[in-house]
Amino acid sequence: MKHKAMRITIFVLVVFGALTTLAGGIGLLTGAIAAPLNWLEGSPFVDYTIPGLALAIIVGGSMLFAAATIFTGREIGVLASGFAGLAMMIFEIVEAPVIDPYAGSSLSVALSLQVFFFALGLTIFVLAATLWMTEFRSQHFQVKHISHA
Repeated sequence: MKHKAMRITIFVLVVFGALTTLAGGIGLLTGAIAAPLNWLEGSPFVDYTIPGLALAIIVGGSMLFAAATIFTGREIGVLASGFAGLAMMIFEIVEAPVIDPYAGSSLSVALSLQVFFFALGLTIFVLAATLWMTEFRSQHFQVKHISHA
């Protein structure tokens, strides 16, 4: 299997992402994370059910799928990892304008977490894209070699 170190790195990152997003989503759904409802003012959400489900199922589920497939040596594992990273970045991009205006004294903590998890998603996405470019791109696109005479 090519690029084993990169696959191990992706695996570690997506497992961490899966554990934290599943815990966060479940915490929001059960009330174990006591996020104030006033943070959702002006958003399309009346409570944390939809954000909790999105975090647990879409982000956490895609991270779990990526972790389960990254060592198969198949393209699906790399694509799943890229999607998982992208899902995490999109979640953070949507979350920031929804809760940041109402976070008050908790804004620095919320913003720090948003930046951290966006960076985690970006790192996963970039690693997966790099892995895809080196291992699978030539299967989909004709790579032309330019000879320098």
